[in-house]
Amino acid sequence: MIILHQPKRAFGLPCPSAFCVKLEAYLRMAEIPYELAEGEPTDAPKGKIPWITHGDTEIGDSSLIIDYLKAEFGDPLDSNLSTTEWALGHAVQKMLEESLYFVSSYSKWAEDDSFAIYAAELFQGMPEEQLAYVPEMVRGKVIEKFKAQGIGRHAKAEVYQIGVKDVKSFAALLGEQDYLFGDKPTSFDASALGVIGNVKDGPFGSPVQDAILANATLSAYIDRMRLTWFSDLIEEVA
Repeated sequence: MIILHQPKRAFGLPCPSAFCVKLEAYLRMAEIPYELAEGEPTDAPKGKIPWITHGDTEIGDSSLIIDYLKAEFGDPLDSNLSTTEWALGHAVQKMLEESLYFVSSYSKWAEDDSFAIYAAELFQGMPEEQLAYVPEMVRGKVIEKFKAQGIGRHAKAEVYQIGVKDVKSFAALLGEQDYLFGDKPTSFDASALGVIGNVKDGPFGSPVQDAILANATLSAYIDRMRLTWFSDLIEEVA
């Protein structure tokens, strides 16, 4: 049995982490049985979430985990893609996970209103004396990491301009299709549900969220995946 380690569900999302949503969506789409176990980055083999245990095997990083799952359980989602489709999907995934993801993270940590919402969940249960300084200390370290990554060196308007371009690019590729490559989901759709879906349905307002909501086709794409693969969570929220 696959054990998926990730933080608890929050904000009406499968998980606040886009990469955890991606992996859990993949498991559900590929019909691989799994169990959830709460875990934090400090517990993980690579210091980040998600990770899995499968018997004596422990693996971190969502993409490496999916490679492992394909090797162990077959590849029902991506095996019918052409070489060109796979290459395009890989490029799209990199745009989502190494560009748009950092824009979405910026909106949670750098924007005061969004950080207040995020911190209330992230630091829930922390002793009051630590709440006086720990959230802002952690926030400062994360923002420094944004500078090291690059996104934090831009003006706020420039950051969101990058994110809106990513959203528009993905929407153009999706077109009127049910999924990125036709009428069946692939692992690249799981990635999109994680990154785009968390921006769309999370409580962190931004011009990027506005751009997603303004695109009826893209919004319907996310809603369709959430209804198809996470209907149990929608019922819990309702």
